[in-house]
Amino acid sequence: MSAAPLGEHVWDRFHAGWHAVAVVVPVSTGVLVWVDDALSTRARLLASLLLCAFLLWYGSIGARLIGRPDERRARVQLAGELALFAGLVVVSMTALFLLSVLFLHVFLLLGRWRNRLIALGVLAAVILGGTFVHLGVSTATALALLLTVVVPILSAVLIGGFISALITQSRARGALIAELTETRAALARERHAAGMTAERQRLSAEIHDTLAQGFTSILMLTQSARMTLERDAAPVPDQLDLIERTARENLAEARSLVAALRPPDLSAHGLAEALARLAERHTRDTGVPVTVELAEPADGGSPEHDAVLLRAAQEALTNVRRHANASSVRIVLSSGALAVTDDGQGFEPDRPHDGYGLAGMRSRAIGFGGTCTVVSAPGEGATVRVELPPPVATSPPESSP
Repeated sequence: MSAAPLGEHVWDRFHAGWHAVAVVVPVSTGVLVWVDDALSTRARLLASLLLCAFLLWYGSIGARLIGRPDERRARVQLAGELALFAGLVVVSMTALFLLSVLFLHVFLLLGRWRNRLIALGVLAAVILGGTFVHLGVSTATALALLLTVVVPILSAVLIGGFISALITQSRARGALIAELTETRAALARERHAAGMTAERQRLSAEIHDTLAQGFTSILMLTQSARMTLERDAAPVPDQLDLIERTARENLAEARSLVAALRPPDLSAHGLAEALARLAERHTRDTGVPVTVELAEPADGGSPEHDAVLLRAAQEALTNVRRHANASSVRIVLSSGALAVTDDGQGFEPDRPHDGYGLAGMRSRAIGFGGTCTVVSAPGEGATVRVELPPPVATSPPESSP
């Protein structure tokens, strides 16, 4: 038999079997009554009527309780069955075949052990009375009671207790599985939400470090061109060329971001050359010279690490442009680390600052297991340093000899 689906108990599949037992056993008992030559026709008719009442009683109440436990209605059902069984036992001992149905209903319909023991006690008393009616008081009667009362009821208690314990344990495990399933679903939802939040933060950082900075450059160049026009009333082709070039670069960044690719400078060049191009653009746009130095061979970094370091340099230069009023900037690249130093007016790093730049830089570095530190003081310039751990090397699988 295949495993039960989640939320379904295995014994729920046997409802048809329980109904079949409750019908087949009384019908078979009726057949045995009619072939019993020791019974009169009147006794046979009375037994048949009681068996029909037994079936009707089960069909009206008991059948609805299978799979739908109701302790109060189950007590009513068992009381009626025991009363009819008592009448059948008085008529004929053949009624003892109904014990298979009664034992089943005691443990299937009643959920409390107190009610089960009461029903079994009443059942034992009924069998005891019927045995005395038919056999009288004798040694044969005592032996019959041992076989028809003590042994069946003790066996029913042991087997019923064992099955009830299995059912209770199964229900507890089912509840635990349902709880674990819900917990797993909740964790999946939380992970999905956390992933969406992380992706939003990543995209906001990317937009801040690319599109926002590019638009800032365009705005500054446009303002410069306007001032030149107002002052000299002369054409400003150089400023227009810079505006157009910056807009094209910003468009390339936007397309790269939308396509989830690496930064355009890194797509065609290494990190060192990308930094050199970034320094050239900054010098071209602001007039502040930027030098790029390689403290040691910086090759071998992963594309993700290179992107983090390039974004950090972009953000640092943007901050220099906006706030530092510097006369020179120095970028030092080493293996897994980048430092941007300016000789500007400096600031107090511990004080809260508006803007997303430094926070985004730290968040991106921490996301790759690295650090981002800022060293500065009023009047002493600033140094931003980003360090990333070396990428984990994955060794190729060993070939079998």
